[in-house]
Amino acid sequence: MNNLIQVILLSMAPISELRGAIPLGILAYHMNATLVTIVSIISNMVPAIGIIMLFDSILPWVKKRFPSIGRFVERFSQTRKEKNRKRIERYGLLAIIAFVAIPFPLTGAWTGSLLTVLFEMPKFKSIIAVAIGVTIAGMIVTLSILLGTNNLY
Repeated sequence: MNNLIQVILLSMAPISELRGAIPLGILAYHMNATLVTIVSIISNMVPAIGIIMLFDSILPWVKKRFPSIGRFVERFSQTRKEKNRKRIERYGLLAIIAFVAIPFPLTGAWTGSLLTVLFEMPKFKSIIAVAIGVTIAGMIVTLSILLGTNNLY
């Protein structure tokens, strides 16, 4: 499989997102850091936009067709909502930007997008907030890799 396609697919995947795709592209495949970062940011936004725009209409179908997956998604959604309620209620979309920008597991575009849906935030503003967070995360990961690898030599 083409290396760029692997980077795209990994950046679209939950959990790894661009936090896994950028190191793969730069360190493992020795691809151009700017290209990898831009492609990873764009690819990471594809599922985020889908979640923000379609989650409410897809969840009932998932719960009906795949009850165990539906229960998992509901439990995961509720624990994320409760864990982040105070910050989101206090800071709104700024909290979403910060939440998505922090490059740690379960803080990326997937979960940030889900939170915007659970807190019924405006869709367009949610997409912008998640995009800003994803861009910041992409820059943090890329700079960390580039600064870290420069110190190795």
